Amino acid sequence: MKRHIKQLFVMLAGAGVLVSCQKEMESFDNKIYNTTDQIGSVYVEEEADSYTRTLQAELAMPVSTDVTFTYAVDAAGVAWYNTAYSAAAVLLPETYYEIPEPTVTIPAGETTSAEVEVRFQNLLTLDKTQVYVLPVSIEGSNVAALASRRTVYFVVKEASLVNTVANLRENSVCVPKWNNAYALQNLSQITAEALVKVDAFADGRGSNISTLMGVEAHFLLRFGDTAPNNQLQVVGRPYGSTSDEKLTSSDWTVKEGEWTHIAVTYDSSTHEVNVYINGVKKTPQAFKTFTEDVNWGRYYKEETESNRSFWIGYSYTEERYLDGDIAEVRVWNKVLSEEEINATNHFYKVYDPDTNYNLVAYWKFNDGNGTAVKDYSPYGNDASATKVLTWNSVELPAK
Repeated sequence: MKRHIKQLFVMLAGAGVLVSCQKEMESFDNKIYNTTDQIGSVYVEEEADSYTRTLQAELAMPVSTDVTFTYAVDAAGVAWYNTAYSAAAVLLPETYYEIPEPTVTIPAGETTSAEVEVRFQNLLTLDKTQVYVLPVSIEGSNVAALASRRTVYFVVKEASLVNTVANLRENSVCVPKWNNAYALQNLSQITAEALVKVDAFADGRGSNISTLMGVEAHFLLRFGDTAPNNQLQVVGRPYGSTSDEKLTSSDWTVKEGEWTHIAVTYDSSTHEVNVYINGVKKTPQAFKTFTEDVNWGRYYKEETESNRSFWIGYSYTEERYLDGDIAEVRVWNKVLSEEEINATNHFYKVYDPDTNYNLVAYWKFNDGNGTAVKDYSPYGNDASATKVLTWNSVELPAK
């Protein structure tokens, strides 16, 4: 009997907790807020005069009536932005933006609004020495706005040469469908370049190898293996052979956590390999048995010992990914000279890539969303990641 009374008491107590929680939910102070990042960047670049950005809002919980509100420019937000970020931005003039449909409704019973476009225009006529900000706030809602998420600040400024990069941690990139595979086949001369910031070289993940790019069991650029984890190794495998020839040098090293430009050249007529780290030519090496042309125009298929594809950030097993950020991956069908590699801004940009037919692949990694990586060379061999990429904002070179 006592046990039954005790059980009844526990049940009643539990019911009391549920009622209490329900009352708390009923009295919860509902808010509307922006789901868009509080700070959005709009970069003024040579190639683009206009951009479109989107805004979207949510309710903490649905209500029984429609919630209508307007996105409006809030000039007073400029002062807050300058104080918060120690900036000297000015309000973007009206001629440089428009919000075509600023009023939006969240229907009764729902929590998410439709997207609202903010269109930026005529940007190339802006003063590039000035930073502008456009604060856009939720106004006129019959549900109170969450103060910390009421306003989105669009910052408009001159672009750096590299503004977006991709992170390859536990990810990799291939060309699933070649548009012009021949462009990367039978390369008697080759220069491969990449701009990387390695967060951690492979250690304790089943391999001490971090892959940069290439084709396993053919011609591959990677870190580690028989060399220290941060030391570049160029691997060639002669046709018909089952063993690799590996080239490296103690000065082919890259530091963790620092942006580094890497260029590797190979000439099949001399078998010589040259490595440049941030434009500095390192100790040259030469293959003894690998004398073939490079064939990186490999169609993607299931990876097997006898059938390998071109990859960025992958070779042999998934554990050999490149743990860090990458940008400006290029392949040329010639040996670039030391002067060409050290030309002004060459680390960060190739000018007029669509007219340079020696540039057989150019993956900038500036796409900014999803898995797609556009090829800016004349050959259009767009690449794709195996998983959605993590995209990071940068300013390179640093101002």
